[in-house]
Amino acid sequence: MTANDTPATQQPPLTPEAFFKDKVAPQFRRRIDDLRRQILSLEQQVQERMVAQATVRVVIEGEGGSTWYLNVNGGEMTVTAEPMFPPLMTVYQPRAYFDWAVTMASETGLFGPSTRHTQSDLTKSRVERLKMLKGLIQFTFTHLPDGGEQSFFLQLGEGERPAAPQTVLSMKAEDAQKMARGEINPQVAFMGGVIKMTGDMALAIQFGTAMM
Repeated sequence: MTANDTPATQQPPLTPEAFFKDKVAPQFRRRIDDLRRQILSLEQQVQERMVAQATVRVVIEGEGGSTWYLNVNGGEMTVTAEPMFPPLMTVYQPRAYFDWAVTMASETGLFGPSTRHTQSDLTKSRVERLKMLKGLIQFTFTHLPDGGEQSFFLQLGEGERPAAPQTVLSMKAEDAQKMARGEINPQVAFMGGVIKMTGDMALAIQFGTAMM
């Protein structure tokens, strides 16, 4: 074989015309298609929030505490002293937890510091799934800077508050802050043992599934 011979398996060099037509132009088209899919997804997310109707009761316990109703309707949230709808759930926060939680992150949600991926937002689908659940879950954050811990309680469904939680979920405060900043995915944290659980695992899984 001479230097001018070309092996049968060797591909001919790509010409500039073929590169631009076969590589660059289709890539531009794919980006447009990706953006259109993102727009469609965002429109669906907006619609899910626009049609959601629910009330969450928040009870701040202790000195200076009070009861508030967070009403979601028509794409707006109003905070009132009376419920717009029968409460979907009740969040019990000791005043000490409330004071600690509001300092943890610049963004806050229904249960305290929120995540960037809006997994605590109430959408129509989440509301419908949450309506099927009943029980009391305790969320505890440990290893605070002072060595202590803080907890709040989430009651799903109506009725009297149970005497004790069916499920207790706990995690380090540092990991909770990472979750609030969007650095840790809640589902990954649960599967990886970052979030510890005792009690009724089924209720924890059902709640996690409902909030997806």
